[in-house]
Amino acid sequence: MNNSIIFTGDGQTTVFYFTFPFFGVNDVQVTVDGIIQTTDVYTMTPTPAPNDADTEYTGGTIEFNNAPSAGQSIKIYRDIELVRHIDYQPTLQPQSYQLNQDFNQCIGALQGLKAKIQNAIGMANIPTVADLLTELTTIRTALPNLLDQDDLDTLNDTIDDIQDALTALNGYDYVVESQLPTADNNYTWYRKYKSGWVEQGGRITLNGQISASNKRITFPIKMSDTKYTACAHLNANAGMQAVYVGWEGTAGMSVGTASASSTGQTTWYVCGTASNE
Repeated sequence: MNNSIIFTGDGQTTVFYFTFPFFGVNDVQVTVDGIIQTTDVYTMTPTPAPNDADTEYTGGTIEFNNAPSAGQSIKIYRDIELVRHIDYQPTLQPQSYQLNQDFNQCIGALQGLKAKIQNAIGMANIPTVADLLTELTTIRTALPNLLDQDDLDTLNDTIDDIQDALTALNGYDYVVESQLPTADNNYTWYRKYKSGWVEQGGRITLNGQISASNKRITFPIKMSDTKYTACAHLNANAGMQAVYVGWEGTAGMSVGTASASSTGQTTWYVCGTASNE
């Protein structure tokens, strides 16, 4: 399951929807152009899960006080906070769905740890075994007196699997983060590899002659420099005009034609090395 989604701002939209499960309101984080947003600039409305479900929430909405600017990249993602959400009473029998929620929270935290490790492979800050054990200790501390020995064994097995995967995959390049094109993200997609290589693209509607500000694309993944490969192609149904790219920057570029009247649908593609920021 993809526990994040990326949108491109249009200067008008303030409400953005997400559908990944989470356990507490602090599990959801929001960035705009890579900068974490504080909760005073947006309101999150969670979607409660059905009664007796294995998670507290199934998604929700983020509503900004002010619409992000056109071309800005908005990312909504899950980063599970290691806090208790259920208070077990000594005189009451725990419900199975409550135990499942707590254990799913623990597994979700491990999944987040695995994603961070995969993103770091080939980069500067590769986690050590000691780092993994510290994370495991934190998770165990967050769920005192909950997990029996079988569950603890499962967690230890999961950590072992992560370590084995790191060893086996360290010599290969593979996708560590991706996004499929959908209507919700304006058909923007990307594939980021553990080496730092990234491929990304999308669809836009042209707004006339190309210039430094028209039509500006903001990349979902920032590039390390401007030496990347970039191209664009006008939909044949919109007329056979040449499409140009220019004013390349690490965060975006311009796409357009030589004609001020062109408003056709265009696909764009960029590949190169992603920024470490």
